[in-house]
Amino acid sequence: MYRSIAFFVVLGFHWVAYGQEAVDENIRKRVELLASGFDISVAGEKIHCGKLLPEFYQKRLFNPAWNTEMRTSLIDVLGKAEEEGLSPEDYHFNILLSLSRVKKALSQEEKAEFDLLLTDAYLLYASHFLNGKVNPETVDSEWKAIRREGNAREFLENAMVSGDIGKSLEDLKPDHIGYAGLKEALHKYRTVSKNGGWPTIPQGETLKKGMVDNHRVPLLIERLLASQHLMRIPDDKYTYTETIEESVKKYQQAHGLEVDGNLGKQTLASLNTPVDELINQVRINMERIRWISQDLGEHYIIVNIADFRMEVYKNNLMTFDQKVIVGKPFRKTPVFSSKMTYMVLNPYWTVPPTILFNDILPELKKNSAYLATKNIRLFLGQGSNSREVDPTTVDWSALSRNNFPYTLRQDPGATNALGAVKFMFPNKYNVYIHDTPSKELFNRADRAFSSGCIRLNKPMDFVEYLIKDDPKWDMDRVKKALEAGKEQTITLGKPLNVHILYLTAWSQQGTIHFRKDLYSRDEAVLNALEQSAPSI
Repeated sequence: MYRSIAFFVVLGFHWVAYGQEAVDENIRKRVELLASGFDISVAGEKIHCGKLLPEFYQKRLFNPAWNTEMRTSLIDVLGKAEEEGLSPEDYHFNILLSLSRVKKALSQEEKAEFDLLLTDAYLLYASHFLNGKVNPETVDSEWKAIRREGNAREFLENAMVSGDIGKSLEDLKPDHIGYAGLKEALHKYRTVSKNGGWPTIPQGETLKKGMVDNHRVPLLIERLLASQHLMRIPDDKYTYTETIEESVKKYQQAHGLEVDGNLGKQTLASLNTPVDELINQVRINMERIRWISQDLGEHYIIVNIADFRMEVYKNNLMTFDQKVIVGKPFRKTPVFSSKMTYMVLNPYWTVPPTILFNDILPELKKNSAYLATKNIRLFLGQGSNSREVDPTTVDWSALSRNNFPYTLRQDPGATNALGAVKFMFPNKYNVYIHDTPSKELFNRADRAFSSGCIRLNKPMDFVEYLIKDDPKWDMDRVKKALEAGKEQTITLGKPLNVHILYLTAWSQQGTIHFRKDLYSRDEAVLNALEQSAPSI
C-alpha cells in the first residue's frame, strides 16, 4: 500500500472507492494538504515543492497537466541528470520510469499521483538550475555573490503552453563561466574512471627534458594522454622529449602550478590525483556556477579567488586580465558582488578593524613606537573632528577592541599598504582592489597573502584601461596627480559590476582548469550534493 494512502487514513479522511474519484479530485486533496503545511508522500516519494506545486495546481483548478509526449520528454531529461553533476533519484526518476512502463491502465489515483510526481520533479529540477541544489549560504556563509533569479512554476507554465519540456529545461542551464566545458569534462573523466582510471607515476628524481626513464616516462605519457594534455604517443616512449615537456607545461598551466615543464614533486602529486577526485571537483563547481546570476552585466570584473586572477569582460569577451593576491586562509576574501564606481590616487590607508586588533594593537602593547616604523599616524576620534596624538603617550595596555577611541592612518607614499591607487566598489566587508609595494609576491604560484583585500599586479595598466574613454583623464594627468602626492578621486563614467567568486574548476577556451581548494570549501559542497534534495 502506498504511504500516501496510509497518511490519509491516519488523519481521518474518508475515502470513497478509487474508481469513482476523478483525477482532479485526487490531485486537489493532496494539494490542499500540502498547501496547509503538511509533508506528503505520493507513491512512496516525498513531494519537495511545498509552495510552488500547490500554486501551480490551484491556478489550473487541479486539472492534471501532463500528456504522454510531455511526460516522456521530462523522464528522458531526468534520466540524464548525471550529465549535469546531479542525481536522477532526486527527481523521482525510478518511480516515474516505472509508472510510464505500466502496461495496464492506471487507476484514477495512480494517474493523479503520476501527474503530481511529474510536476514536483520538473519544479525541483528547474529550481536546481535557477538557484542550485545546495543553498550556498548553508555551506559557505561568506558566499554573497549575486544569485540567479526566476520562478520554476512560471517556467513550467510556459512549458505547458509550448509543449516543449526538454527545451524549457535546457534553457535554464547556465551558459557562462564555462559550464558547458565542465559538463564535457565530467563526461570525459567519468569515461576514464569507468576504464580503470589513469596510472600512478612512482616517486623519483625530477624528470627534465633529455632524461631517459624506461618506467616512469611511459606512465607519464599514458597519464597525459588520458587527460588530453598529450594528443598522441611519441615515437620515443622512454625519453623526456621536448614534446613531453610542452605537454607537462600545458598541464601545469591548467592546474595552477609553476610552469617549468619538469616532473617535480608538486606536478607529480597533481598528476597522481585520482580521477574520481577530479570528477567531484567538476561537480562541485558546476553547482557553484548554478548559484551565479546569468546576468553578470555588459561590462564586468571577475576575481576568482582560487585562481589568484582578475579578468574583465565586455560583451562576453575578455578585455583585461592580471594576477592578484587574495586573502590568507585565516583572513579569507569573501565571495560577493558589487559595482566599481571610483578609484583613488595616492590613497590614505585607514587601518581596518581586523588588522588593527589582530595585528597592530598586540605590537603596540609591546612597543609604543611601532607605528613610526610603519609610517602610520594616530588620531583621537574620526573625521574632521579628530586630532593627532603621539603614540608614545598612550597607555596601550589599557586599550582593547571594546575600548579604542583612536583611528590609525597611513599617509600616501612608497610604503603605503595600498600603493599608488585603490579601486572602490562599496561593500560591507571593506574589501577593495588596490596596488601594493610588495611586488615580489606576484612571482609565487600561490598568492594568498592579504588580509582579505585584493592586490593587483600592475595597477597602472588597470587605471589606463578604466580611463581610456574618459575625456577628462589620460595617463599624463594621472602621472602628474601621483607626483603631487595628494589624494585624488577619479569617478568612473561607466561603473563596472564586480563579482568576487571562488571556483576551483572551470573551463576556458576549451581547456579545463583546476585549482587547489585554498579555503577548504569544496568538501562541504560535495557533501551537500550527495545528500537527498531538500524540500523547497
